[in-house]
Amino acid sequence: MKKRNLWIYIFGITIIIIGLIKLDTLISMVSLLWNACRVLVFGAMMAFVINLVMAKIEKRLNFMKKGKRATSLLLSLILIFLFVYFLITLVVPSLSEAIGVIVQVLPKYFENAQKFLVDLFENNPQLANSINNLDIDWKNLIQSGINVISTGVTNVVGTTFNVVTVIVNSVFNFVLMFIFAIYVLLEKERFVQLYHRLTNLYLSETVKRRMDRCLNIINQTFSAFIGGQCIEATILGTLCTLGMIILRMPYPAMIGTLVGVINIIPMIGAYIGGAIGMFMVFTVSPIMSLWFLLYLCILQQIESNVIYPHVVGNSVGLPGIYVMMTVVIFGSLAGIPGMFLGIPTMASVYKIGVLYLNRKERLKEMNG
Repeated sequence: MKKRNLWIYIFGITIIIIGLIKLDTLISMVSLLWNACRVLVFGAMMAFVINLVMAKIEKRLNFMKKGKRATSLLLSLILIFLFVYFLITLVVPSLSEAIGVIVQVLPKYFENAQKFLVDLFENNPQLANSINNLDIDWKNLIQSGINVISTGVTNVVGTTFNVVTVIVNSVFNFVLMFIFAIYVLLEKERFVQLYHRLTNLYLSETVKRRMDRCLNIINQTFSAFIGGQCIEATILGTLCTLGMIILRMPYPAMIGTLVGVINIIPMIGAYIGGAIGMFMVFTVSPIMSLWFLLYLCILQQIESNVIYPHVVGNSVGLPGIYVMMTVVIFGSLAGIPGMFLGIPTMASVYKIGVLYLNRKERLKEMNG
């Protein structure tokens, strides 16, 4: 047994040395492997999220003898589709209307600002005349800015042919992901049985027991995090909407929904949602936008100190300093998806590490 472990260590060290020497080749191979498997990986992630809803529905359908799995899956997909449709129909029309308001209203604010600067520098006639003589068509300037942004997005994607290619590939990959997710959900017991067969054959009972515990921790942490984030976003969005209705602010449903949904992004989501909401209110009333900012700051304090710790924090069990480190590191590596997935990943590693250290300490105390 010791000789076998020695050969395993030698083989592992050899692989590491070859990988370091041929680092460029290794990176290209990993990239090629990721491109080949990413649809399946994202499909499995989609299946995991759908299963959070599906498992709860399936428990409610215990009275059904046949077709329980297919029925619960269908109901889950319908609920998720209705939720996404609700978000799109609520946000997109109001956002389009707000952009139109911005094009109409902002020129007046710029003109008023120009007059304010002229009055402010009345003691400096040369500077006041220079500001007053600025002949800027603010409406065309804003419209040109919007066109430049649109053109920039188009240029990033590419030509018309490339745009069509990207859209077709994206739709095709999404269909493949969806089909794979459906297959995984319908046959999930088969994958679990395959895992148990392989681990029973090739792993010792102790190693298998530890691996089962680690996988259970990972599953519980991700489930708690995703479910907690959705509940917390719903509570925050509802409170934001109700507060804006009471304070008679514009776009309450749209801004409340945006604040709740974007707040799913850890740490920076609240600031992004607040900035968008403040800008939307600003198009109607600049003074009211300041009241909105004050209200949202108070709401964020309640959310950070009361709602989040009880709904998400306790279930994930990751100290605040580790959350900060995770968001910075995973955000720089993978952007917003990295921020979102990094926290439950780090929480899982943290819990497994705590169990490992506790076991080591107990063994040390027993041997000492």
